[in-house]
Amino acid sequence: MDGWLEKQATLDTALANALIAATPESWPQAKVEVSQVEHEGTEEMLIDITSPDGRPEIISPTGEIFSVLYGLADFFRERGTVWTKVVYSVAEQNGSWSFKINYEY
Repeated sequence: MDGWLEKQATLDTALANALIAATPESWPQAKVEVSQVEHEGTEEMLIDITSPDGRPEIISPTGEIFSVLYGLADFFRERGTVWTKVVYSVAEQNGSWSFKINYEY
């Protein structure tokens, strides 16, 4: 695996782990949707953490989530690619967590 893919994999795993840590233990799955938008000449990230199975708790992004997301955006920008939206989904099954990612450009 080349260095770029290794770095992206490290960031992706860090974000998935930060999302897992931010969600209540009662949640067997979670999703964070992140959109990068430009507002008055400044780039902003809109971050929404939800439960795919409709749990009502409101979860705010943690400092770790913010840190990894801004690192991820900078990393992609350095490569000349900017994503407009990314969705990370995490799910626990039989004591193990897995994650899926979908980038939109």
